[in-house]
Amino acid sequence: MNNLSWRNILLTLMILVAQVIILNRLNISQALLPMVYPLVILSLQRNINKSLLLVLAFVLGLLMDIFSNTGGAHAVACTVLAFLRPLFLASLGPTDMGSEGIKPSILNLGLKNYTTYSIFLLAIHHIVFFILESFSFSNSFWLILRLIVSFAVSWTLVMIYQFTFESKK
Repeated sequence: MNNLSWRNILLTLMILVAQVIILNRLNISQALLPMVYPLVILSLQRNINKSLLLVLAFVLGLLMDIFSNTGGAHAVACTVLAFLRPLFLASLGPTDMGSEGIKPSILNLGLKNYTTYSIFLLAIHHIVFFILESFSFSNSFWLILRLIVSFAVSWTLVMIYQFTFESKK
């Protein structure tokens, strides 16, 4: 494996550890569950094999389910995210010959395109996750509040990561 592969594995492990140890244990509010681990799926190379992408997303979600005791909600949400990711990347415009191997980031896609890409995919991930977690629409107000608050904080953390680590390469 090359240095880039080891860097991606280390980055994935660091994001998972931060998610499990820090973000899952925040007790600021019952409505707040920031999730930055979808960043791993969002940041994979553009030309990754679709089957591999789905398997990696499922395994990532399954690991989160094991550590969070959520019964498959993370795995389903990550798999849906991975399934829709190529469609959103293709909708960002035509790809030229050199753009297939790049990682989606603010630096490579530009602020507007990356913002659109991350908002839509992170929102879909959160919607799927919170609907599966609550498994009921009896308290729709609480579900929507939790969805909006968690999404806003998660997206802010993803953008902070992008501006801190990805924009300086």
